[in-house]
Amino acid sequence: MLGQFATPLPLAQEIVEYGLKLLEYGRCIKFLEPAFGTGAFFSALLSKAGNDQILSSTGFEVDPDYGKIAHELWGNMVDIRIADFTKYEPETRSVNLLITNPPYVRHHYISQNDKKLLKQRTQSSLGIELSGLAGLYCYFILLAHNWLEPGAISGWLVPSEFMDVNYGAEIKKYLLEKVHLLRIHRYNPEV
Repeated sequence: MLGQFATPLPLAQEIVEYGLKLLEYGRCIKFLEPAFGTGAFFSALLSKAGNDQILSSTGFEVDPDYGKIAHELWGNMVDIRIADFTKYEPETRSVNLLITNPPYVRHHYISQNDKKLLKQRTQSSLGIELSGLAGLYCYFILLAHNWLEPGAISGWLVPSEFMDVNYGAEIKKYLLEKVHLLRIHRYNPEV
């Protein structure tokens, strides 16, 4: 189970447009999408910023079928890595815009071995130990931290459940203490 949920283009455009408003005006974009899919967020970025403002773009896609489609769609415009983002170490803190819809995989679908490795990585890089009940998207949030240069903007399309459950305490703490939280937009949970 890969936990993939496609992001509708209008929503991707809304999120990207807001992220771009927060970036320093005229700044060249170094973009990262850790759950690339076929590239909804990159497509939105191109439509809102234009190719001449994008210095670099990197996408991770764990599903080789989606990765192949992404390669066909975007060619050399994006460094698409068909790999599991959670197993990658950043070369440097070289990203100033990260926007993603990480996979929604509940904790009981993460193998014990993978969960152990994910917990070790977040503990060693940020000093944060997530509950064993945390979903995969929680690890994505924390593991992306070391990719971000100072002043970077991140946009995350994630379930809001972390705000209401005990396992979300460490994510809330991260958002309040390790980064400068600008906005949480909670869509209607009843829909």
